[in-house]
Parts: sequence; C-alpha cells; structure tokens
Amino acid sequence: MFALTFLITTIVILCTPLVWWYLTLAKFSSLSKVPGPTPLPIIGNSGEVGTTTVDLLKSFMHLNKKYGSVMKIWLGPRLHLMITKPEVVDFFLNSNVHLSKSNGYDLFKPWLGDGLLVSTGSKWKTRRKMITPTFHFKILEKFLESSFNKQINILLDVLLKEASTSDKSIEIHSIINLCSLDIICETAFGTELNAQAKCNPKYVEAVTGFLEIFTLRFFSGWLRNPLIFRFSDKYKRYVEYLDILHDFTTTIIKKRKEEFKLLKDNPKMNEEGIKRRAALLDMLLEVSDNGKNLTDEDIREEVDTFMFEGHDTTTTSICFVLYAIAQNPEIQQKVYEELIAVLGPDYKKEIKYGDIQELKYLDIVIKEAHRLYPPVPLIERSLEEDCIIDGIKIPKDTNISIFLYGMNYSSEVYPDPHIFDPERFLPEKQAKRHNFAYVPFSAGPRNCIGQKFALLELKATIAKLLRCFEISPNPNIPPQIGMCSVLKSRNGIHMNLKRRDQ
Repeated sequence: MFALTFLITTIVILCTPLVWWYLTLAKFSSLSKVPGPTPLPIIGNSGEVGTTTVDLLKSFMHLNKKYGSVMKIWLGPRLHLMITKPEVVDFFLNSNVHLSKSNGYDLFKPWLGDGLLVSTGSKWKTRRKMITPTFHFKILEKFLESSFNKQINILLDVLLKEASTSDKSIEIHSIINLCSLDIICETAFGTELNAQAKCNPKYVEAVTGFLEIFTLRFFSGWLRNPLIFRFSDKYKRYVEYLDILHDFTTTIIKKRKEEFKLLKDNPKMNEEGIKRRAALLDMLLEVSDNGKNLTDEDIREEVDTFMFEGHDTTTTSICFVLYAIAQNPEIQQKVYEELIAVLGPDYKKEIKYGDIQELKYLDIVIKEAHRLYPPVPLIERSLEEDCIIDGIKIPKDTNISIFLYGMNYSSEVYPDPHIFDPERFLPEKQAKRHNFAYVPFSAGPRNCIGQKFALLELKATIAKLLRCFEISPNPNIPPQIGMCSVLKSRNGIHMNLKRRDQ
C-alpha cells in the first residue's frame, strides 16, 4: 500500500509541472503564429539567453534579428512578446489601460518596496501626482545654480588630479557615479554626502551588485522562484546588498527628519541655516506631517526609488554619451566649438539654465548617443486585458517586452544604425520617423518622471567636462556592454583625458 501511494505521489509530482506547462501553452495559443525560438517544456528558451548581462543583450539582439520586430520568447513558463516596432511601442506606451509593469518588476520590491517605479493603480496615480511638482523647471533651475555647478566642478578637480598622476586611461563610470550620488542627495534629499571627497563606493557597489542579480533573476527560468534563489550562490551577497542599500537611505531620512523638525519648530530660522530645501524628501515629510497616511516605509520606498533612478541611470547616460562623443573626434570638436561660443572657455564658471537651452548641437548629439546607448534598454508591461495588434489576439497577462535597444539598431527604423550621425535628429529628419521610434526615457503616462532632471545634469556635466578635457576612448579596453535594468558596461568606461589648456 505504501509503495502504491509513493508511486502515485511521485507521478503527480512529476506530471503536475508538465500539465501546468501545456495549460499555459493553451492559454497563449492565439500567439502560435508569432515567430520565436521553439521552447522546451517548463524551462522555455532560458537556455538560449546566456548567464551574464552581456550575454543577455547579445542573445536578445540575435533573436530580434532572426525573428523580427514582433517575436515571442519563453523565459521559463513566462511568455514574453518582444517588440521593436515603433507603431506597436506607441500602442502600449501611450495606453491608459496597460499601465502595469510586468511581474518581473516585483523583484525590485525587496529594495524599492512599492515605490513609483513598481506601483500601479490608484497608488501609482496618487504618488505620481504628488511627486511631479518637485521636478518643476523652476526647481530644476535652482538645482543647477546651487548644486549641479558645484558638484560637477568637484568632479573636474577629481578628474584633473587623476589625469595628472597617471599616463593611463581613466575608468570614468566609478568617478562620475559618485558625483551623481552627491547631486541627488543634495538636491532631492537635502543631504551633503560628500561621496566624491570620501570616495566610499560601498553604496554604489551594492546598487551595481543588486542590479546584476536582479537582471539575471528577471530573465531566468528558475531563479525567479524564491526557494530556488535562496539556495543559489547569489543569495548571501543579495542580502548583504539589501542591508547596505536600506541602511544608507534610512540614515538619510533620519537625518533630514531631525532637520525638518528643527525648521518647523523654529519657523523664523533661515532655511539655509540648516540646509537648503530638499524638493522630494521635504515634500514627503510635509505630507506625512499633515496626516496624509504616509508611513516611514512609504517615504523610504520613494527615497530608495529616486536614489536609484536619480544617480545610477543618470551616470549610465553621462558615461555612454561621453563614450559616443569620444569615438567621434570631428563631432567632439563641433560640440566644443558650440560650448565655447555659448559659455566661453572658463569651465568652472557657473552655467545658467538659459545657457543650456542654447546648446542646440549638443542636444542632437545627446539624442543620437542615447539612440546607440539607451539608458534603459528594455521596459515591460503586463496586459490588463485582451487586445489585437496586427491582426493577432494577445491574451490578458501577456508580458510585453519593449526592447528599445533592439529598435534603435533596426535598419528599418534607422538606416545605417551603427553609424553615429547626430543629424538624424534635426527637426526635418525627425519628422519623417514615427514619434515612438525614439523613447529613451519611455513615453506616455508612465514616462520617466525625472527625465528633465537627468538631462539637465547630463548637459551641465558634458558642457563643463568637454571644455576642460579632450577625450578619447581606450581602444585596448572597449566596454563590455550588458543589459541590467539600465545599460551597463561590466568593465566600466575607460577614457583618455587630455587637459585642453596645456
């Protein structure tokens, strides 16, 4: 009797995953004619996408080229419809219905909680409405004058020292990352971190480590499972990263809370006597103080979200734009000439908001660099209801993977896509392309709330750095570009910096 029971139990255990797999296939049967690699039962196509972030990007580019602008891929038992067709990207990003991120973004929750990046429904709408005013252009203008100029000047001092003490190329990502961290802490959270002076990369390393593990889990057929992940070789490091990330933001919030209370109890005190007003964190503390049900956990999840998006994505953007410019000396010279004409040769001089608006050529250079190196290579949505695209019925709960990196390299969208040509973004040429052929900061209702902040920091950094240095890439250490939640080079970005006034 025991043997029979054991046999039946074993058969059930072995057969249940297969039954579930074939039921899942049946659910998505309407997509049977959509091209894509043939999946294996249960693990799908997970074996075809590699085990590193670099392999992931290469695999997705290969699959995209082989199967076209609308293709399907199974990552374990999860079907992803991968899109690189601007018209279809438009449909999903512009939708007011399909606003939910795919459940892969739940892997962010141990770090970011249910913050603006991950949340959906009424919570997302309420938070979005609450936070949007903190990125008003008047506030951004003050950020440029009070923080951006100061911190970027510190960055230049660091780079000048590095360039003068070494005849080798400089890995700029790790250095610029600390500058971006100082800027977001000072502007959004009212905390002078002085990361550039202390050169303590512990938090930065934790962000990088967490994102690499996040990405590998996101596209894995088995590491998504919490139990399997717990017994993997990555779990211990993952927990250590989380502790560092949470301790960092908890300390910032605690410190600002004390300052905020002091300012509230002494209303006649000059704000500058404590710290300049922090747009985001002070707003969250004020809402909480007014009894709007914003808990300490609510505040931390938004601080964590903007700490991540406000420094890591911005750093990636700055570094890859500089790399693109460094690879194209003639374009670098044109950028430099415009900078001198608009701003003058003194790179330490304060840049004004109006100055940035005059840098028209730099603007199209940045757009072309973002095409080649989009800060976020892929974004996902989960369908809220059935829909029909190109005559194909797509069932509810399908994961829509909008592969921006692949779209940007499509010869159907951009002729000669591997050539760096800023003139693609002249108004008359842009008008000939679909509006959603270029969406480096996403688009529609869930576009990046901080994109104006990021672009202002990006332009100010480049405007100062390129008047100080002539830059060129190190051909012996090309970047190993991979797909994390943001575009990353696994070995950094190595450049030669030559001071211009020597």
